[in-house]
Amino acid sequence: MPYKVPAMLRANETLAAWASFEPLQLLELIGDAERVVDGVDRLGLLGVLDDDEAAATRAFLEAIPLGLDAMMLTGVRDALQRGLRVGVSWQPSYEFELRAWEVSAGSNGMLNLALGSPYPEELVEG
Repeated sequence: MPYKVPAMLRANETLAAWASFEPLQLLELIGDAERVVDGVDRLGLLGVLDDDEAAATRAFLEAIPLGLDAMMLTGVRDALQRGLRVGVSWQPSYEFELRAWEVSAGSNGMLNLALGSPYPEELVEG
């Protein structure tokens, strides 16, 4: 996963920007995306990766179980609608899992999403 860090940093810069946070504009960009990978594409978050890294990251995002994917996308939309920033992170895990917590008061705060998953096959084999 280390090669995916630039995309995760870009996600945090985009969804949790301090000075230029525009939640309604981000919601517009995400639009009717049905999967996290679609929202990631619409926000241009993989643009910081080379082609091979972007393809591997896209494949990883497509592997997220549909229930967790829906929870992540719904959480992001809900937070942005309420004017909250969103922080994302990844951790190694035996299975896919999602931890979420929110610290907020009105529109001042943040939703945190931590996705856990096994390492991608290419890292496990190496």
